[in-house]
Amino acid sequence: MFVMLNRSINLFIAVLAITVIGIESYIYWHVQLRPWQPATPIGRLVFYYSFFTVLSNFMLALSCLWLVFKPNCNRFSFKVIRLNGLVGVIITALVYNFILRAIHRPPNAILTFTNESLHVVLPILGILSWLIWGPFRRINFNVIIGSLLSMLTYGVYIFVRGYFTNQYPYPFINVTRIGYPKALLAVSMVVGLFLGLVFLLWVIERLRKRK
Repeated sequence: MFVMLNRSINLFIAVLAITVIGIESYIYWHVQLRPWQPATPIGRLVFYYSFFTVLSNFMLALSCLWLVFKPNCNRFSFKVIRLNGLVGVIITALVYNFILRAIHRPPNAILTFTNESLHVVLPILGILSWLIWGPFRRINFNVIIGSLLSMLTYGVYIFVRGYFTNQYPYPFINVTRIGYPKALLAVSMVVGLFLGLVFLLWVIERLRKRK
């Protein structure tokens, strides 16, 4: 009963995330929602999948889907993806709801639904499912390093792509508007938040381990 409920919740999270990302991918392919977005369908999809929000929710979905078929998975690749997904959706929820919500207005009801799913519903479901079911004992030094390196790789990609396209997914890292010093400061703050959240999850794991 307990295992079936765990698998059902993980499956629901994975299906919801993939469905929402699929809907937005379809819209981005067919519609240029903002004049500053790429004009071509492929360009818009590349731009869409450059959002930290999308990648974090996708990794959360992938880790949950993994757990549906292997609840006690202990592979290194899974642990890195799981940590990236959990910490990523927390950062997504915090940054969006405290900084970006006031300046972001989805243009229609469908995108309002997908926007709230990615920034509120899925982060809450993902963290609650982890707090209740785990799996725990998956965060260690090597996993943290792997997760940090993948995040830094994402940051390098964003700045390199932005250098050639002048397109950045978030205003607080938009070099063309605020310059490199402010953009790099914002990135360093996000990295600091990332490490703080990783430490928090590690502490929770240690506490659960004692129980």
